[in-house]
Amino acid sequence: MNIKIVNPSSVAPPIGAYSHAFTLDTNSVSKICFVSGQVAVDRQGNLVGKGDFRAQYLMAYENLRNVLSAEGATFDNIVQLRTYLTRHENVHKFIDIRKETYPQWFPTGKYPPNTLLIIDSLVWPDLLIEVEAVACW
Repeated sequence: MNIKIVNPSSVAPPIGAYSHAFTLDTNSVSKICFVSGQVAVDRQGNLVGKGDFRAQYLMAYENLRNVLSAEGATFDNIVQLRTYLTRHENVHKFIDIRKETYPQWFPTGKYPPNTLLIIDSLVWPDLLIEVEAVACW
């Protein structure tokens, strides 16, 4: 897959582990997967990490990894992320944990574009994060 990272000098550099945009050569893509928001629930649908942002972050991303894997994709195939947080005070935790995990999960350093939104609530009041993705390969 031919991805061009777009971080032009005409805008401020990204403030975290993400790119402003990816340009994708659609001639090199055979599949596109739109992954709905993944949250911190285990296989049985039980909440993981009540009140623990780190535990919920890791579980949401593990669920994202499992959905992608079921289709033969990895984090390297992600071309867009959208992240929802329910508490503004978790923004710095999110950025810090992402700085820690992304170099392992995206070893090429191609961090996909990510929109971060702070919202009032997710489907369950105890959920702190939801992550959705678009992947191509």
